[in-house]
This record gives sequence, C-alpha cells and structure tokens, in this order.
Amino acid sequence: MSTGLSLPGLAIEARKALVDVLVEAGFDDRSARSLMVSELRIALRRPFTVPDQLTPRDQLIEIVGVCSRLEEGMGALASVLELMRPGSPECVKVRQLVASLPARDLFPEAQQDELKAWLDGLVPERLPVLVSRAARHAAQTPPRFDEAWAAFSYLADLNSPPGELPPALVFVELLAAACEEPRRAWLREWSSGQARRFRLEQALRELRSDAEGAEPGRDKLHLMIVIQPDAIDLDRFQVCSWRQDEPDEWPPARGETASVSAAELEEHVDGIVAEAEEIWSGRMADVVLEFVLPRSLVNIPVHSWSAELRSGDPQPLSLSYPIVIRSFERMAYPRWHRRWRLRWRKLVSEAALEHVYFCRERDTEERFRLDAILGDQRWVMMVLTESPPRRPVPGQDQLLAALRAGLPALVWHPTATPDVLRQVVSWLVENQGLGELPARTQRSRQAVFQNRQVPFDLDVFRDLVVLWDDPSRLVFLGGTASHLAQGGSADDRDEAS
Repeated sequence: MSTGLSLPGLAIEARKALVDVLVEAGFDDRSARSLMVSELRIALRRPFTVPDQLTPRDQLIEIVGVCSRLEEGMGALASVLELMRPGSPECVKVRQLVASLPARDLFPEAQQDELKAWLDGLVPERLPVLVSRAARHAAQTPPRFDEAWAAFSYLADLNSPPGELPPALVFVELLAAACEEPRRAWLREWSSGQARRFRLEQALRELRSDAEGAEPGRDKLHLMIVIQPDAIDLDRFQVCSWRQDEPDEWPPARGETASVSAAELEEHVDGIVAEAEEIWSGRMADVVLEFVLPRSLVNIPVHSWSAELRSGDPQPLSLSYPIVIRSFERMAYPRWHRRWRLRWRKLVSEAALEHVYFCRERDTEERFRLDAILGDQRWVMMVLTESPPRRPVPGQDQLLAALRAGLPALVWHPTATPDVLRQVVSWLVENQGLGELPARTQRSRQAVFQNRQVPFDLDVFRDLVVLWDDPSRLVFLGGTASHLAQGGSADDRDEAS
C-alpha cells in the first residue's frame, strides 16, 4: 500500500518503530543498506543518497525520513523490504505500520488543498448517513457535521485495515454520487487518483459496482441483536443490539448491554423489538431481525420466539419478520472477511440454485475434503446435513468449513433429512430466488398456517434455520477471535471460570 506524506513527514514515534524493524531485519549491515538505497532509487525513480559519515542507525533514520516526505516513499520502502526479505516477520511489521498510519498523512497537502476548495461549505443531503457509511466499523458513532470538509477532516484521522479503502476516500466517493456535475466528475477523478496511489483500484471498482447495483425499492431496516454467554454465570447471557433507523446508515448507535438469565432471554428480546417498533412507527420500511450468535448458541430457537409476550396473546416473531442468524465468530475474525466479501458479491450478483452446495455425509469422512469442495468459487450457500455441534470437529466440521470458505448463506434443520432439505431449499430458491431467501423463508413460515399445497410437509419451515451474513454490515464486538483459527469457540466459560 503506497502512501503520500507531506512535510514534515511521520511523527517521531512512527519513524522510530520503522527504524527498529529495519534494524531487526539486518539493515544495520552496511551492504544491506547500500542495496536497499539502490533499490529505493529504482522504485522512486529519483536520486537517493545517504551521508556516509552517519552511524548505521542514523543512516536508517535518514532513509525513513526521506521516504516519509515523498509521495510514494513509504509504499516504496515496504515494497523494497518485501523484495529483500520476502515473507519475513519484519516485512509484515512494516506493512502493518504503513497501513496503520493516520489516514490524514496518506493525502499530500497539495491534493488536500484542492479537495478543500470543492468541499468547503458544501452541505449535501443526508450528510450524517454518508459519514456513517464511510466510517463503517472504524468509528462507533461518528459525530454530526455541518459541512463536507469538516466531515472529511474527521474521517481522514480514521484508519482502515490493509487492502481496504480509507474511510475518507470512501466518503469522497459517496459524496460524488450525491453531487451534480461538474463537482461529481472532479470528485470521482480525485478518488480514482488516490486509489491508484494506494494500489486499491479494485476496491474502488467494487465500491462503485455495489453502489450502481443497488436496486431502488422500499426501504429495509435491520435490528441486529447480539447474544453471548456470560463468562462467569452459566445461566446468564449478555445481550446488546444495533437498531438501524436509516436504510443507508451503518453502523447505527449501539444499544445498552444487559445481563439476562436464560428464563428472561425471550422476553428481553421481545422488549428490544417493541422499543424498535415504537421508534419506527412513522416509517414505511421492511424490517429484518438478525441474531448474531456464537457457535455455542446457534441452535437456540430464536426463529420460534414470540412477540407481545405480555399481551396475553403472543404470536411468533417469524410471522412479522424475516429472522436470520449471523456468525459471531466470523464477524469478530477479520482473517475470514476477504473470502466472505467475495462470496457475498457473487451471491448478490449471481444468486441461483446452481450456486448452492448440498452437503453429504461422506463429505466429512475424509479430513479436509469439505474444505477442498467449498474452495470452488461457485458456491455461495451450503445446506448442512445436520445442526452444528456446540464445538467443531477438527478437519470434518461443516459449519467451520463454510465460514472459512466465506459462504455467506447456510441452511440447516434439527430433524429433517437431507433429501427433504434439498426439496425445501430448491423450492425456496427457484426462479433466481436465492437473493430473497430470508423473505421467502418468512413467507413459507406464514404458509404453515395457510394450508398451502407444496410437495413436502410445510411443518419443516417451523424449525428451518437460515444463516444469512452480509459483510457490508459489521459492528465492533470487542475482544479478539484469533483463537478461532485453531477451531476454537466463542463460548470459553470453562476457561474463564
């Protein structure tokens, strides 16, 4: 990833960290420094000299300082280190350091001045929504701004993970779509130029493709409810929620976290839904309920929970809302996100039955056989042969294999046979209906009470579980999930106690 830094360059702390890594990589050796300078001259296409009278560390300080003041300097330094020390821990550290620099430093001062002339005093419609979409999970709740330049300045201080567009650049691109010509053309040209500098042209193309592919229609809002086992009390759960009030705004503000007993869990969720409906009372929008669950809880029957429990005449939530679950582990584990995003993009663009893999029992008889099958990029959804066990079976686990492969959609049933599930899923996704799977599943649950005629027992829909995971709507869950790489579970209460 290349960066564009203007004088005075990096802060001392950042330069010290980079110099320390170069020392670890062996560049306190004179011949190694000489070769690095030679390669930097080629990469930067300009003369590059370091005074011979300096000590080895002072020479490295000079090298880092010069690179920090050149538009392509830091990217060139990282690339040269990768050339000379491919795959080394030091190479990874430098890439991480460069990626973690404040985004403000990524944009040369002259280019920021040009942008300021176009943004200063500009007040686009729905500015808070554009800021929230650009910030995504880089900021929990962005503040409100009166004009576009102030918003850009705020977003320019937010970092982005390696390989993703900086939030400030995403904001400029979203802003361009909301502006008229000639401002739109200039802003798009500016963002295209920055993406080229960062070598993120593909990420920008994907952002534009997603925006252009959005279909107009009735608004859709999401209520995301996260349930985690309490780390100490085996009979209690931690519950929090994110309520979306604007269809283009994500993430919304996080609701309060409550400690709830197992007996109170359904009623507490009913209260969250009721509060959301009061806020949405003036809206004309569809709503989806999403339960973000760790593996140990994916089989709790959220799809059969009821609404209006205190009314004396409760009804199933599934009659009023599409209900899906999402993977807590995947959301908390960035290592799986790239493949997840790729499969999701394929799902929304090529949703059809031929992209659904129906797992077979023999697929897990040989270690890693299922991983190899799901490595085929055509698959965007899998139908499991059974409900996932609380903990994965190393090398043979259907759920873990699907999450690792990036499949955003999964279906299973606690009792139905694989043959029945094949019939059910084929019926649900016929006529290019895979992209509407949550809504179609909800309508099928309603049909259980309508005596509709289908070629199988409609009762199967009562306990059908749909995991539907949209990677564009993430929230910060806190903590880390690196232990998942070894097949761990988010339910670590035994270890905690």
